[in-house]
Amino acid sequence: MRISHKVRRHAIQLLFLALLIPPLYFLGVYWFGTYISGDLAGVSLTDPLTALEVTLAGRTLWWPLWLSALPLILVAVLLGRVFCSYVCPLNLLLELIPVKRRRQLEQKTWPIVALIVVLVVSLVMAVPVNNTYSPVFALMRGTLFGLGVELVLVLLVLLAALRWGQKIWCRTLCPLGALYGLLGLKRRLFVTIDEAHCTHCGACERACTMGTAPGRTELADSYLCTNCGDCIDACHERAIHFTLKGGDCHETK
Repeated sequence: MRISHKVRRHAIQLLFLALLIPPLYFLGVYWFGTYISGDLAGVSLTDPLTALEVTLAGRTLWWPLWLSALPLILVAVLLGRVFCSYVCPLNLLLELIPVKRRRQLEQKTWPIVALIVVLVVSLVMAVPVNNTYSPVFALMRGTLFGLGVELVLVLLVLLAALRWGQKIWCRTLCPLGALYGLLGLKRRLFVTIDEAHCTHCGACERACTMGTAPGRTELADSYLCTNCGDCIDACHERAIHFTLKGGDCHETK
């Protein structure tokens, strides 16, 4: 029996989610912290957007902070936006929403604009904006410490997903996803198409909840891809697969 990429991905997501759920979190054996900043078997890890925000808000370059962000930056550079599809707890929750995508969004660069706004406001207001108001981090805090007013942000995202599609936050506003996507533009892990077997049926494009399709190399499409593998599952011809060739992918029509 062939196990789909989605099943494998959800298993990985649940594994990462388990790290945030007490009592595993409080044991602190292998992991201590959140996905904002934590300690994995003695190695400090900080997400790169947090490092950027803190640096701009504090107007100070603190090298230990950036050293802790370096491993996650390297993962994004090599594998792309995999945090979104394999780790992010909000992504796991959004995939329970039945509405995948009601219409194509043309404004594919909005998350990049959101990223720029977050960084500028962090610099001007001296506050790490995304850490304070992000529904991703609000969900993590709620998982760890119980329900709080910040979970209103998560509720708003869920309502928007019901109205406009399950990944509306990821595709239009998430600055963290945008940063990971930009870091992964030259990634080594790509979803590629075997043109000899592709029938151009469009099943892969319909399966993509991020509003893109495998093989597209334009910036507005490439940085949205999370390497989730849903398009691979949707291809009945098995013409789509992962490859470790940097930039060697065929553009779909």
